[in-house]
Amino acid sequence: MRIMVVNPNTSVEMSAAIAVECRRYARETTDIDVVNPERGPRSIESYTEDALASSATIELVEKHKDEYDAFVVACFDDPAIRALREIVDVPVLGIAESAAHLASLVASNFSVITVMRRSKIRIQESIERAGLKDRCVSIRAVELPVLEIESDLEATIRAIEKEARLAMVEDDAEAILLGCAGLGPLDKRLQDALGIPVLDGCASAIKLAEALHDYGVTTSKYIAYGTPPQKEYVNWPQFDAAYGNV
Repeated sequence: MRIMVVNPNTSVEMSAAIAVECRRYARETTDIDVVNPERGPRSIESYTEDALASSATIELVEKHKDEYDAFVVACFDDPAIRALREIVDVPVLGIAESAAHLASLVASNFSVITVMRRSKIRIQESIERAGLKDRCVSIRAVELPVLEIESDLEATIRAIEKEARLAMVEDDAEAILLGCAGLGPLDKRLQDALGIPVLDGCASAIKLAEALHDYGVTTSKYIAYGTPPQKEYVNWPQFDAAYGNV
């Protein structure tokens, strides 16, 4: 199968790191293309950046919607995934939703460890939309900008592990979700150190995409994720051609 993984920010370096993580867990027969929009924020750490990145991501996927068996959006805000489910006929997975669902199968609850404090509310909203609010006992942040994750990887690991241990002791967390696509390479090292499941969203989404493809299940287009209604898209020829009055 073929999976397009969209890093919705414009950091080529982060896209490369995401590609390594996704291919580490994908089957040998799964082809993965990791791409990012040509325009938009370098990282996503606000609602404004989320909205701008979502628009660019929708444009990117629309161009390639018939070329892949599944799409993964590699940002823990899960930007644009509901819109993308309307415009493509194959599974679309967000990494927060994917990690939360997998964690709920192996633990009674989970905590999310993310990078920026201001990201907590957007992650909380993603978990709520996934229907797993009651399984999330905490969302903790280490106050590390996304683009600085790899500048001192050992310091990042120490900071994440410290918050994860606090989540275990203070919140009774039984699994940890790594709340940023750039944290994926830390999953097994932290799992070995903590002794509880640690889930990376990108890896979780890839495995779920493969499972859905194998099982022959895709997004329901019956009501909520049906194709957008036909109407004029003013000064937006790409979408007017696809969904407009032409």
